[in-house]
Amino acid sequence: MEFKEKTILLGVTGGIAIHKSLDYASQLVKLGASVHVVMSQNATRLINPLQFQVLSRNPVLLDLFDTGDHWKPPHIDLADRADLLSIVPATANIIGKMANGIADDALSTVAISVHCPILIAPAMNGHMLHNPSVQKNINTLRKNGIRFVNPDSGDLACGYQGEGRLSSVDVILDYTKDIFSQNKELQGKNVLVTAGATREYIDPVRFITNGSSGKMGYAIAEEAAARGANVYLVSGHTTITPPNNVKIINVDTTQEMHDSVVSLFTNTDIAIMSAAPVDYRPKEYTPHKLKKTNDTLTLDLQKTPDTAYTLGKTKTNQLTVCFAAETENVLENAKEKLIRKNCDLIIANDLLAEGAGFETDTNIVSILDRADKCEQLPLLSKREVANVILDRIMKMII
Repeated sequence: MEFKEKTILLGVTGGIAIHKSLDYASQLVKLGASVHVVMSQNATRLINPLQFQVLSRNPVLLDLFDTGDHWKPPHIDLADRADLLSIVPATANIIGKMANGIADDALSTVAISVHCPILIAPAMNGHMLHNPSVQKNINTLRKNGIRFVNPDSGDLACGYQGEGRLSSVDVILDYTKDIFSQNKELQGKNVLVTAGATREYIDPVRFITNGSSGKMGYAIAEEAAARGANVYLVSGHTTITPPNNVKIINVDTTQEMHDSVVSLFTNTDIAIMSAAPVDYRPKEYTPHKLKKTNDTLTLDLQKTPDTAYTLGKTKTNQLTVCFAAETENVLENAKEKLIRKNCDLIIANDLLAEGAGFETDTNIVSILDRADKCEQLPLLSKREVANVILDRIMKMII
């Protein structure tokens, strides 16, 4: 997608990942956008504004009181012309200012002056990101319709490991393109997505679960919402921030997820079952903490409800998409599930493949349909996989 005749304001704050914003600015210019950079004072301590000026081919706004060459203050002039304000990287400081209406420098003043979409790509230490005040500010902005590019997990500049890394430039560009996309092909459709892991309790402190992060399902939910769908996200346990513009139903156990999905299914057009519900639960729940008195512990387990199978038996005109996470005979096992659960599509992935499976930001999947067609995808981000799945669904419902 080209951004010709689009004016994009790039807000740059003093995060250590600021170098990625140079690449982002360059990519936007190559795509035809008119890029105007607004830097915080702390950002100028990390990168010389001249670099952004050369890349963007426009002056960089640094001072709120810069009068420019016209009667209108530059920050108001830019705010009036902007088609998008994109803040890359965004520190906890600018997020807090925006959430509370504080305007004490050029960037924060521009941020409360624009009347265009806003995209924020946070980058900070993981403890800072999950600080309750920061999370409250992020949720406030989300409720106001501001879109966020969720940060990646990995090595952080401060020496920690965890969530907080600025997402890749390619992913931020994808979000940017989505905002300008007029493709609302799922407008009027009710889409039900499941995500995350469930828990089955042994006693008040112990439970059976799995390593699902929910990232795949959350990406699908966000992409479906971006395409205009009315999205219900039934979510088990995750540690990631909910996506924009979806109705989220949080659940704990597999039975709770099953009940929520079944109750919503009647009014659903498309159900995408990407959660990882636990398959077995303890036959008996112990109301008090089990004491470690023996060398071994034997648990009697029983099956939990198979929600995808239930939907396959009861569906009328709904389209159902299932997932098959396997470690051997991946395609054969996925095909068997496709038939047994009466799915329209099944997404198979090998949990042992490098870059695929739980907790990663990427995935390697194959898409199988009832006509025995198999599309094998290369290593992609989970956001990219979500788009391929939705593209495939659109071909089936048109």
